[in-house]
Amino acid sequence: MTNKILNDPLYGFIRLESKLILRLIDHPLFQRLRYIRQLGMTYLVYPGATHSRLAHALGAMHLMQEALDVLAHKGYSLSPDDRSACLMAILLHDLGHAPFSHALEGFLVQDMPHEDISLLMMQDLNRWCDGELETTLDVFRGSHELPFLHELVSSQLDMDRLDYLNRDSFFTGVTEGIIGVDRILQMLDVHQGRLVVERKGIYSIEKYLMARYLMYWQVYLHKTVLSAEYLMGHIMNRARRVLEQGLDLFVSPDLGLFLRQPVRGDEFRSNPELREAYARLDDSEIMVHVKTWARRSEPILEHLSQQLMTRRLAAVDWSSEPVSLDTVQGLAQEEAHRLGLGEEALAYLAHCRPVRKAVYSGAESPILIKDRQGVVSPLDALSDHIQVVDLHSKHERYALYRPKNRP
Repeated sequence: MTNKILNDPLYGFIRLESKLILRLIDHPLFQRLRYIRQLGMTYLVYPGATHSRLAHALGAMHLMQEALDVLAHKGYSLSPDDRSACLMAILLHDLGHAPFSHALEGFLVQDMPHEDISLLMMQDLNRWCDGELETTLDVFRGSHELPFLHELVSSQLDMDRLDYLNRDSFFTGVTEGIIGVDRILQMLDVHQGRLVVERKGIYSIEKYLMARYLMYWQVYLHKTVLSAEYLMGHIMNRARRVLEQGLDLFVSPDLGLFLRQPVRGDEFRSNPELREAYARLDDSEIMVHVKTWARRSEPILEHLSQQLMTRRLAAVDWSSEPVSLDTVQGLAQEEAHRLGLGEEALAYLAHCRPVRKAVYSGAESPILIKDRQGVVSPLDALSDHIQVVDLHSKHERYALYRPKNRP
């Protein structure tokens, strides 16, 4: 136990329970999260949304402490090693995020989600601290003998989601995301090794799922946020194309490793140089490139970078059906002509793509509710509200990105 505490705007004081946790927080792999925004490009819509992945990780660890205390009071005390492993697993769960969070996921490292990159980084940290994270890795991978430990880290009711909903709501000012975290934590229980919720907490769970639904369409999938994220993707793709053409372009050694040729997951796993370069990339380094390219670079890349730097984003129109290719091409050609750009610019100026999101997957891993008799049932069997708002379905819309009508 240490006497170290941190002050958080949501929870007040967060205590650090061990010297190892403090060492991990001070490690460069964790400190990198200080320079990665939790909500990527969302600050272009909600000016207050500049909080970091580091703050979120600390908040999630605090909620894990609270959850474990509640479960201990109900008779599920853990060994010091297991408790510490849970705290470190949730603390480190976001290590693998790319700069600007989801905006560049899949671009820097293809075919490898950030969770797998987080696991690789945790394995590197385990070697750094002489194997002290073995139990932490078991919890994170879901191979620990107590399944509920992994469910507290990664499930449809985990400490990650409980923190980011309240934190993102707080910093965006979108009050629809506020949930009753304290009550949800008090309602947690364990049944046959699985995480369950007491029956009297069902309304808090329904509110939690509804808050997720509203936050997705009002914040995470806000059409202007999507426009900014896709623009960032276009900028990176265009920079890669410029380098492939052999043209001169400012690029740092670390980012250059990922721009000069696509990096696949198997190569990333086996190449320590790539992993070290990735761990040095953050939001600030990406923005240095965008700012530089916006001042002087290849014409298409310069235009795209200027769009982001001046927040002249594409308009987004929602549709229930995909927009025809002829319509998209026509919009792109009109804009290319206005800008004096050639045919190669068309793919960056207008496009249509589907946006899908299911808030709750009850068929795959349901939230379990336990009644007073100890009978456990999936949430779906007890909640009419889940069916009413159809939180199971992958809500699909089509987003048409088109140039705005400008004077």
